[in-house]
Amino acid sequence: MREALADLLQVEGYRTRVFADGPSLLAGPGLDEIACVVSDVRMPGMNGLELQRRLRAARPALPVIFITSSADEAMQAKAMEDGAAAWLAKPVSDAALLAYLGAALAAARHESGPGRRG
Repeated sequence: MREALADLLQVEGYRTRVFADGPSLLAGPGLDEIACVVSDVRMPGMNGLELQRRLRAARPALPVIFITSSADEAMQAKAMEDGAAAWLAKPVSDAALLAYLGAALAAARHESGPGRRG
């Protein structure tokens, strides 16, 4: 799924980077260059909510979109309360994902102000 998602976004003109899990993303170089994170909730090493918490500590305006098969309403509520840009249930349509991604990036650009990369 991770690779298919990256392929879709690349076809749509987005530059993508793929990470196996949350710790790999956080430890990798260039965190300050990432404009949006699309993540599952249930991952090895660190769940999506913990990843979101750590990302918000490092980059408060960085949008996070969750794509998940989890129907855990408490997790969904927590993710949204903590600022997630979206919580999308699998299978998610390409059009829906692209719409949420576009909206999240536009909001992040607006929030970061003129002259900042978003």
